[in-house]
Amino acid sequence: MFPTLLRPSRASRLQIGLIGAALMLWQSTALAGQFSLRSPDDSLEIRLSTGTHTETGTVQGLEYQLWVDGQQQLQPSRIAMAFDDGSAFGPGARVTDQTPVEVDEEVLPEIPLRQAKIRNHYRGLTLSFDTGFQLELRAFNEGVAYRFIAGKHPATGLKGETAEFNLAKGSFGYFPFEKNFRSATQPLFTPTATKSLGGDQLGSLPALFVSKGVNLLLTETDLQHYPGLWLRGDGRGGVYGVHPKELDKEGNEIDSHASIEGNRSFPWRIIAVARSDAALLDNQLSFLLAEPSRIKDVSWIKPGKIAWDWYNENHLKGVDFKSGINTDTYKYFIDFAAKFGIENILLDDGWSTHEDVMTVLPGIDMQAILAHAKEKGVKVQLWVPWSGLEPQMERAMKRYAQWGISGLKIDFMNSDSQRMVDFYWRTAATAAKYKLMVNFHGAYKPAGIHRTYPNVLTREGVKGLENHKWSDSITPTHNLHLPFIRMITGPMDYTPGAMRNAQRKNFAAIFSRPMSLGTRAHQVAMYVLYESPLQMLADTPSSYEAEPEIPRFIAAIPTVWDDYRVLEASIGDYLVMARRAGKDWFIGAMTNEQPRDFQLDLGFLAPGRYRLTLCRDGINADENAEDYRIETREVNAGDRLTISLAPGGGWAAKVTPL
Repeated sequence: MFPTLLRPSRASRLQIGLIGAALMLWQSTALAGQFSLRSPDDSLEIRLSTGTHTETGTVQGLEYQLWVDGQQQLQPSRIAMAFDDGSAFGPGARVTDQTPVEVDEEVLPEIPLRQAKIRNHYRGLTLSFDTGFQLELRAFNEGVAYRFIAGKHPATGLKGETAEFNLAKGSFGYFPFEKNFRSATQPLFTPTATKSLGGDQLGSLPALFVSKGVNLLLTETDLQHYPGLWLRGDGRGGVYGVHPKELDKEGNEIDSHASIEGNRSFPWRIIAVARSDAALLDNQLSFLLAEPSRIKDVSWIKPGKIAWDWYNENHLKGVDFKSGINTDTYKYFIDFAAKFGIENILLDDGWSTHEDVMTVLPGIDMQAILAHAKEKGVKVQLWVPWSGLEPQMERAMKRYAQWGISGLKIDFMNSDSQRMVDFYWRTAATAAKYKLMVNFHGAYKPAGIHRTYPNVLTREGVKGLENHKWSDSITPTHNLHLPFIRMITGPMDYTPGAMRNAQRKNFAAIFSRPMSLGTRAHQVAMYVLYESPLQMLADTPSSYEAEPEIPRFIAAIPTVWDDYRVLEASIGDYLVMARRAGKDWFIGAMTNEQPRDFQLDLGFLAPGRYRLTLCRDGINADENAEDYRIETREVNAGDRLTISLAPGGGWAAKVTPL
């Protein structure tokens, strides 16, 4: 399975003769083979040099620079690929042809994560080289990207890729520090001076840097049959890409290079650009640069909510059976889901062994559970470890489909080596064959597969709620790093919905009865602010049923959206955002450990009168984080509301036209 070359539709491709502005050739007396590509609004410019310095005779290969609003944001940075057979893309190559293009089209996502319509507007330049490869550049108003394309290249091993990002002096980053490549990709994003990052420090993607007041987010997309990209620092203010080791069949790291064959494209390297924190949430390049959907009929893919059992360890009270991993407990989960309009339940770890994912363990009557779910109009999804699924993937998925399972949560991959990346794509394709939705946990960041296979509804790759079971690191500040960094690459299964909430002085990490840092309304607001077409309700049905207005409020919040407005935004500090689904608007607000007031302007609403139902922090939420209020009032478009957030607080509202 290899990446396909993305080509704009004929209707969207403008005639080359009409787009002279898309390509600017520039020359200097000292340099030869220089190219420049500007964004459609001319504010971003990527400059590429391809030759030999005529004064020094130095072979410099391919180097690029990034300019934003006339300021240099990335200094000359090398890009190349080298192979075990001695061939290379970059050094010593000469341009033999160039093809500019401008595309302005409307993309309609099969699963509208943030928008039902996305504008895909860019200027592109493809350079062909005499050694048989191509380099494709694209410049959007929201960032730039490049990728290599191989011609008839013989099968060989990848010796290495050069991908430098030499940031301007004085930059800093929200760096996603990792201990090693064997990672579930759940970093904290630590503000760090870029010059302090050395080669012994490792970071995953995405990573956000701030240079001269401009946000630069680095990530990749269309990652197919290739190892993922990670970052190390050079100690001089720049970072560069590195790849994980390959894995053997048992998942152990080995000293083996990724295998490369010709007639394919390689992943896009993206530098997203945002002049404000709010503008980061406008960036859709990870989705737009991915391969379009391979699934023709997506009518069976059903976004929605899902009740989760593992976080709360199946704890129930007030029932006449012993709760746990058993038939009665899952029937109770189904009844709870049906009562509140939650579309799915999940059977997490414990219904089978990790080695045999086709045999149901004693105490669980799978057919009885599925029959009860069908009667109640609720779908059932299963957790499976990748190691148990991979050896028998086809047989297992066929059986799950025959049972009536609607989706899988697949876990513990903890790698983006080439072999593991291939596992993701094979899994997505096989699941689509049997009409199974997929949620990857123990996963690397989103890198395009959710566009190509829309049945991949969501994934972890985020330090989410479950970490409260053993740690106090999931702070309100961390929760407000995520929308600006991790979420820009695609859906994230943070698994919100904690009903035991605490301020710092009252918090304790308790594995079997976890609580969250921040207020109840902070948790509710996540359902508006965090993007995931499959959204968990993490806590126990007993806790939700004790305060039924909370699950009713959450269940009314959609998981896919038609449009959005960013109203207030500051990385790590606060976010206020409105999203539209149909005629209804939903507004979410979260703050970090600092209490805040906002003046909320409803000017984005169409003229008219509306019913506003809100969940806010209670007056005592600064002491008792579980204090909240749900209220209903009528408002007019253009009204201004004052909203007050406690430390670690939140605010959420549904706005319905009358």
